[in-house]
Amino acid sequence: MSAYTRYIYVVFIAIGLLVGWAVASAAGAIMLNLDAGVEIVLGGVLPLSKLIGAASALLTVFVLLKNVRAVQYTNEVIGELVKVTWPTREETTNNSIVVVLVTIVFSGSLAIYDYVWAQVTEKFLFSLS
Repeated sequence: MSAYTRYIYVVFIAIGLLVGWAVASAAGAIMLNLDAGVEIVLGGVLPLSKLIGAASALLTVFVLLKNVRAVQYTNEVIGELVKVTWPTREETTNNSIVVVLVTIVFSGSLAIYDYVWAQVTEKFLFSLS
């Protein structure tokens, strides 16, 4: 494969788990609706919806690993992510503080504008005289 094979495996397993979870949830909901509120349980232990979800997760991982275009695309994405210059902790903290302060200032100015506009409309639109 490539230099990022283990990362590709992790990504594909994560995608498989998400697909399996979604399919298991959907299968469980469908079974509950079809069987009047009772889910099919195999051997008294394993719900059938979970088995279907696990099978779809394994199938998803297998299909992704065999798909050359998916492997190549994931390899290229990981290769580009390696090149990214991530911000330091100090830069992230400073930028977060700026975002919070700007949000507070703008929300305060909008609150003042809203209050003034409410007073103006109350005075001119809803006056009885």
